[in-house]
Amino acid sequence: MTLRRPAHQHQTCARTEEPGTIGSANGMQGKPHLRKARPPLVQARTASLLRAVDGRVRELLATADAVSEGQARDEEAGRFWYGSTSILLHLDNLSTAQRLTARAVLERDVHLRARLLRFAGREASLRAPGGLGPMTCEVRFADDPGGLRIDVDVQAPLIGGRRRRAP
Repeated sequence: MTLRRPAHQHQTCARTEEPGTIGSANGMQGKPHLRKARPPLVQARTASLLRAVDGRVRELLATADAVSEGQARDEEAGRFWYGSTSILLHLDNLSTAQRLTARAVLERDVHLRARLLRFAGREASLRAPGGLGPMTCEVRFADDPGGLRIDVDVQAPLIGGRRRRAP
């Protein structure tokens, strides 16, 4: 048994009129129409992501040296906190080849990046003169004679809190 559609529901893909031109579509016969260029909705980017052994990463972070600094600045859009946290992972016991491999793995470890952002966020929250809004962070890796240095820069709007007076 086959079901048939009623005659009034048939659809066709055939064109009934001639295709238009750019000029005819926008009402400008013979003249090109300028349009604002827009970035694409989705941009594809390929990245290699790795996951280091969690226990070893936790051990490296527990023995790491960290230094933080920051300052609040008044801007047109309000007060913002700008801070920086430098973390030195000690890789003294590794050969040069092992250090290069460790850096390549750690730079691509998403879980390590999440830990670094949380760490830098806590440091910024402790030093800021008030609560912090949504943070923007940038992470950079650099070789260091003592191991691997990771710099995390933080920017966040200050929410409430007290204003410090200039001396």
